Amino acid sequence: MSNYAYSISDKGLWLNLFGSNQLNTTLKDGSAIRLTQTTNYPWDGAINLQLEQVPGKSFSIFVRIPGWCQGATITVNGKAVTTSLQSGTYIELNRTWATGDKVAINLPMSVKLMEANPLVEENRNQVAVKRGPIVYCLESIDNQTAKLNNIALSAKVNLKPTLVKIDNSDMMALEGDAKLINEGTWTNQLYREVSDKAPQTTPIRLIPYYAWANRGHSEMEVWIPLIR
Repeated sequence: MSNYAYSISDKGLWLNLFGSNQLNTTLKDGSAIRLTQTTNYPWDGAINLQLEQVPGKSFSIFVRIPGWCQGATITVNGKAVTTSLQSGTYIELNRTWATGDKVAINLPMSVKLMEANPLVEENRNQVAVKRGPIVYCLESIDNQTAKLNNIALSAKVNLKPTLVKIDNSDMMALEGDAKLINEGTWTNQLYREVSDKAPQTTPIRLIPYYAWANRGHSEMEVWIPLIR
């Protein structure tokens, strides 16, 4: 992983992946560089770099702005970088760095509903939930007041990050209210008229998709019906 987290070019250092770590390496010309990265990514978009050893001449630090992120900001020693920070690109920070310099990166992590191309018929009128780089799912163990196939999301759903622990691992869940559809019994019914009753609400919790099936047998859904 260390070979993916950073890379070196003739221009300087490239920051590819985010996570708390310490880097001790050399640039292309053999100059020593040492820094510490501190962050709670991917649960928080605040990433801090502290330079602990740098060469005496100028070089660039390239910071990746993920494709999922809009509104990223960067400060160097508390001063905002005014260059446009475009999603899916690297921003170049070039200067003569000094020991103790600090780079603060902020990647806003709003909750987003993702839809598939309508040619994917199985996913029409359904959405997946994403926050930052993490895809979420419903798991029945967290949503026992309603069957998963009766849960739908409003396009304006408000899901709040909540810290939880699953299998001794801290992670960010999402909590909010969803709509209940397909209520009632379908016993001995293959078809029925669509009801015009306003759907009731139910509290839900979503967890990171990778973390499901760690708490016993359960049902899971990634693609959830959408009420526009």
